[in-house]
Amino acid sequence: MKGFKQFLKDADGLQTEWKEVDVFYHFASDDQTAKDTILTLLTEAVPFVDLGKGRSIIHHKAHVPNTEDHLHFVVNGNKIAAVNKSGTAHDRSHGIKLQKWALKGAAQHYPDFKMPKDGLIESLLGQPDGELLLESHRRPRVLLSRARRVLAELAVV
Repeated sequence: MKGFKQFLKDADGLQTEWKEVDVFYHFASDDQTAKDTILTLLTEAVPFVDLGKGRSIIHHKAHVPNTEDHLHFVVNGNKIAAVNKSGTAHDRSHGIKLQKWALKGAAQHYPDFKMPKDGLIESLLGQPDGELLLESHRRPRVLLSRARRVLAELAVV
């Protein structure tokens, strides 16, 4: 099966230039085959590095205006922490200490990311004006200032 990006390259005969395309998937909510196929297509576009032993790093572009690209650290399919490009916490990762494999992997594969020197991701303490933003409805909220939240709300209207 050809990936979607390869399909676009072949369709236009372009080998180096990418076009931005919006794609909408429609399927019945009880169609597991469609869900699995779409998940495969969407996962193909997410850049990640397999570090072996069930460990990987997933790179995400900023989802909300005025936020940052970030890395998710994964062990056996479970996200254990996430760090913004500036080294600040992302997705309830405040106060988590990254292990050596995560720090070394980020330094090797994402050298433009500033990782906490001791591996300890910032905590919520000392940020009284912060407000939390959900990236996932099933997880506790993520710190975001009121100004950034207002900008994010304006961007989706």
